[in-house]
This record gives sequence, structure tokens and C-alpha cells, in this order.
Amino acid sequence: TDKRLEKEGYQIEPGVLFTPPAANRYDGVEFLEFAVDEAVGARLSGWLERLGFAHAGQHRSKDVSLLRQGDINIVLNAEPYSFAHNFFESHGPSLCAAALRVRNGAQELQRACDYRGPPYRGLVGPNEREIPAVRAPDGSLIYLVEQGGEGQTIYDTDFSLDAKAQASGGLQRIDHMALALPADSLDSWVLFYKSLLDFEADDEVVLPDPYGLVKSRAIRSRCSSIRLPLNISENRNTAIAHALSSYQGSGVHHIAFSCDDIFAQVARAKEAGVPLLEIPLNYYDDLAARFDFDDEFLSELAYYNVLYDRDAQGGELFHVYTEPFEERFFFEIIQRKGGYVGYGAANVAVRLAAMAKARSGGLKRPRL
Repeated sequence: TDKRLEKEGYQIEPGVLFTPPAANRYDGVEFLEFAVDEAVGARLSGWLERLGFAHAGQHRSKDVSLLRQGDINIVLNAEPYSFAHNFFESHGPSLCAAALRVRNGAQELQRACDYRGPPYRGLVGPNEREIPAVRAPDGSLIYLVEQGGEGQTIYDTDFSLDAKAQASGGLQRIDHMALALPADSLDSWVLFYKSLLDFEADDEVVLPDPYGLVKSRAIRSRCSSIRLPLNISENRNTAIAHALSSYQGSGVHHIAFSCDDIFAQVARAKEAGVPLLEIPLNYYDDLAARFDFDDEFLSELAYYNVLYDRDAQGGELFHVYTEPFEERFFFEIIQRKGGYVGYGAANVAVRLAAMAKARSGGLKRPRL
């Protein structure tokens, strides 16, 4: 483009046009980092351990703990005078950083900077690995993590790992992370991910909340190993508006963990005391009218509060939600079958209604 413009006699200011590095290939989410203080960190760690996570290690020099299950790494950062501490002071318990697996972190950071993405460089202690990072539109961080030399991971270098730590659940990986955004910021977030990180954007969908409409647009890496539904609402009382008020800005809405046996996972979560979102029984009456399920299977879905969807190609989705952690984010346990790629849009209305009822302290459904 620049050579063609020069040939046609245009004066090109240095730095206006550039050839960015090729986009990296992604391989999922390396870790999620929550900003906490000591008390919140203990409570969130307890929630995660009931979901089957194991306390796998402690940072060698900072008040940072690591919880693991399957391919999922959760970092709880309570280090004083740190980026996470400042984020906690501004937003309370929240997701302050997400790390993406890339082939070449420095190259991906250069691409982001070429597109005017603000880089971030934190304090790095002795023998700690410096991880390239860029600031997201809300000021949170996106780390770009590549495999270390000789197969060493960031956890090997930065953490004292507990070799005996053993997760008790069967959650496998992070399926997606949904974000709650101010109504006027959706386009800027989509542009950020498309230009800086070479993500793709799905079509926008409108979802019904009991208190108004929610607009959602999912963005994803080209390999679909990283997926982020972005949600906005102009109504003041929707679940998205409630999240924005809690965070005083953008924040994570929920995080979905994948598994290959939803019923075994939920049975274990119930036994461990995980507060699961109760789904009204009439939802399962509607399922019976839509699908040819036998009574035993419907009863199992209802007992475990499992939501179900099927796409036009026969792909299936089974998913369950927890209640929110301290009125903020919540977790989803999800199982996909037969190539299902959506997010269960058919179940959004009942899920949002159930959450609104839970927030208002509505009556619990009868025990099955």
C-alpha cells in the first residue's frame, strides 16, 4: 500500500503505514489472575477447591497462590503494592489479567504495539520470567505466554510447586470467559481484539433479561481455543448492569470450564457444597415438549439443574451455573457433544430469570 501511494505522489508520514508481524497461533488460556486481598483470596480459594481445584503452589517471593485442575490454572494475587493490588482497590475482587498461550510472545507484543496497544511491564524479581503483556481497554492485562526453554513453564520458574497436589474434579479447560461491558464500549473491545490480537467476531445477538435486553457479541481466536462473549445492556437493572455496578466498570461476568461428564461433575460439586443455580421445574416441562426425552433422563437433568440445548446439526450442550461469588462473577460447568459451538442462547432467558430470582431471595424450588 505504501509503495502504491508513493508512486501516485502522496507524501507518507513516517510510522503511519507499517507492516505488522504476522499474527501468532494461540493454544488456549494459560492462566487467569484474580485480584484479591488475603480474606477474599481465602474465600475464593475455598470456592475453587469445592469445584475440584487443588492448591498447587505458592509464588517464591510474592503473596500469590496457584490453583489447578486439568489444563486450568487460576492465580490469586494478594501481593501488596502491585498491579493486582491497585486493581483490587479500584474494582474489588475481580479478574485483573488473562494469559494467552502463544508461539512467540515478543512478536505478538510487537504486533499489539504496532496497532497502538499500550504495553505493560511489571516489576520482575530475581529468577522470575518476564512475560510480555498489553493492557486491555479496561486497564486489565493480557499476558502473552510462550513455552520456556527446555520445556520449563512459568510455574516451574516462579512458583514453589506442591508435587503432591491432586485436583479432585474432572474439569478440563477454560471453555470461554464472558465479560460485562459498558454499553458504549462494545465496538472498541471488538476492534481491540480483531486488530491487535487477530481475533474474529461472531454476529451480534440480542438476549432477553427479565429487566431488559442484553446485546452479546462473541470474539474468538481463529482456532477457537480462546472465546470471549462480550455483553452490554442499556437497561439499569439487568444482570450486566448489576455486574458493572459491582465492578465500577467492566469486569468478568462468568467463566466456563469444560468437562466430559456433566452429571459426574455436578454430583461432585453438590456433594462438596458448591452453591448451584436452581432452575425452575417448568423449564424441564418445556424440554419435554421440545425433545423426545424419556422421563428418567429429564428427571436427571432437573435433579442436577442441568440446562440443555441442541443445534441444527445434532450437536448438544449440557451446562450448569453456580450462584455468583460475592454478587460478582460466577462459574459455568459445560459439556459439548457432537461439535456444538454455541453458548446456549436458547437457555439465556431461564438462566437470567433464575439469577434474578436468586438475587431477590425468591423461594427455592421443591427438593427432588
